[in-house]
Amino acid sequence: MITPNERQQLNAYVDGELDLKSQLDIERQLESNATFRRQVDEMRQLREAVREHADYHSAPDALRRRMATLIAASQATPAAPSPARAGAIGEAVQRWLGWRPLAASLSFAAVLSVAVNLVWLQSSRDDRLTDDVVASHVRATLGQHLVDVSSSDHHTVKPFLSSKLGFSPPVSELQIPGSVFLGGRVDYLDGRPVAALVYKQGEHVVNSFVWPSTVSESKPSFSTERGYLTAHWSHNGMNHWVISDVNREEFRTVVDAIATADIDR
Repeated sequence: MITPNERQQLNAYVDGELDLKSQLDIERQLESNATFRRQVDEMRQLREAVREHADYHSAPDALRRRMATLIAASQATPAAPSPARAGAIGEAVQRWLGWRPLAASLSFAAVLSVAVNLVWLQSSRDDRLTDDVVASHVRATLGQHLVDVSSSDHHTVKPFLSSKLGFSPPVSELQIPGSVFLGGRVDYLDGRPVAALVYKQGEHVVNSFVWPSTVSESKPSFSTERGYLTAHWSHNGMNHWVISDVNREEFRTVVDAIATADIDR
């Protein structure tokens, strides 16, 4: 039986809203608690069903033009408006609302609210994915379960991962000094299975996560999250996320090597 507080914690875990310590605590409980695992699976299935099957509706062209005009007007006024200008804007808004039906005004407000929330949701999802990447890296390095298949030969690792996943990830050894390919494992990010390719760069572990992408091509974007360096990009129908605690110069060398190996395939 799951208590309301436990259900709330599991919801926060699935949504990526927990701090790293709490997230790792939940994951340890999931290993031994079948009820928790079943509840998390149901929550993830519901989220995927909504994400994959929810209806999407395009905004009318007139509304798009109106919103573009309002955005352009706001960007063209960097400073706070004077009282006289504020009064003029207020009068203009009142006139705009006055001659349009109330329903249309409410519709515009609703669509604008949805647009703002969609931007916020995308940002929130990106933050959750970053948290998942960091948590997975910490879990693998501290738990000493770096790989499911231990091999420095991509001809061994790639078929293993392909047999466990619904896609065939690009797998390469890195031709850079100090790099050793340790193997790969199946991991989970944002509620989906991904390939985790594991390298050693000197004494540091590098995790490179790969899974199918539906977004356009992008160049590596770098950031620092909780003391770890991360980079992510999309290429050839695949998402790439790399994380490690090597120094910044070595990290860029590793990322460049992974990206170049993918381009050359």
